[in-house]
Amino acid sequence: MKSGKYIRIVDYKSSVKNIELNEVMFGIQLQLITYLDEVVTKGGFLPAGALYFNLIDPIISLSGTKTPEEIEKEIQKNFKMKGIVLADIDIVKMMDTKLEKGYSETIPVYIDKEGNVSKNLSSAISKEDFTNLQKKVRNIIKEISKEIYSGDISIKPYYNKDKKTPCEFCKYKTICNFNTKQKGNNYNYIKYLEKSEVLEKIKKEAMQDV
Repeated sequence: MKSGKYIRIVDYKSSVKNIELNEVMFGIQLQLITYLDEVVTKGGFLPAGALYFNLIDPIISLSGTKTPEEIEKEIQKNFKMKGIVLADIDIVKMMDTKLEKGYSETIPVYIDKEGNVSKNLSSAISKEDFTNLQKKVRNIIKEISKEIYSGDISIKPYYNKDKKTPCEFCKYKTICNFNTKQKGNNYNYIKYLEKSEVLEKIKKEAMQDV
């Protein structure tokens, strides 16, 4: 039986959202981990998960002969939460009380034949990883604060693996005049690493801060 107070943060979204650790490390996806860190730090809790819940009404195809149970299962798949959870079988089973093995229908977890949380097939990290991730986010926020106080308003748009950038939706293009054809105007390209590589990099940074 687990001791201590565990907590998970669930953010309800009107669009499909997931936690991309590369983007957290890059400093552009800090909100949900910041929420978790605040509650964990000030409330004396242990992190159980940080998840997004999709509120979009799913459209299910009724082609063929689907039973009401099959339709219900298809609908349930659309509401499966995304994000990260603690790689602890006891905590996982508290979040999905029906899960015995295989994939969970509600959280991003897979339990293998030995009854363990599969880190390769699950979006799950250890308690140490959670601690390091929280520390990383805190350090990023401190750096952002320093830049704001120093008056740094340099133009530094990012460009992600889906070839998307905030510049597509920016209302102030005529003010910043960012243009890659001009000298000194370049995108900050996010280098995407495997989950294990990101966590190891964050771990090394945390050890250097000690």
